[in-house]
Amino acid sequence: MNLSKVNQKLLKLGVFTLSTFVLLTSSAKVLASTPGETNNKSMLLAQASRQEWRICEQKGENWSEVKYFESKNYFANICRNSNGQLTLVAGAKSNPNELLELPVSGEQGYLAIDGSKTFMIDNTHFSMAINGMVVKKEQVTYRGQ
Repeated sequence: MNLSKVNQKLLKLGVFTLSTFVLLTSSAKVLASTPGETNNKSMLLAQASRQEWRICEQKGENWSEVKYFESKNYFANICRNSNGQLTLVAGAKSNPNELLELPVSGEQGYLAIDGSKTFMIDNTHFSMAINGMVVKKEQVTYRGQ
């Protein structure tokens, strides 16, 4: 057998294998939840996580929640501590154990400053500015009191 015939046979085998794979995968039945079930599962997961992220009362018996916000990637609690001071306790949903805790000021929205970083939260947006320039901004997707 010469080299060109071996190459032709390998090519035919490859085409046959690829065709078989495509036919089998396209005709396979996919098992999935119905859209209603998926939506309910997502809602339960969001509610469970939300309870874990609402942490003012976990800070101590003299702490209370003033407001709670979520965006796609972040959560933020505005808590009142035992001295009456408002405090931002916030974190990334992907890493909820790493929290930012800063005193806040503000009436319309909440402002917290950490060195050159300024965190701003109002009823519509989360934003972070470094040296006065907004570097991150996300829409608030959930508000609670």
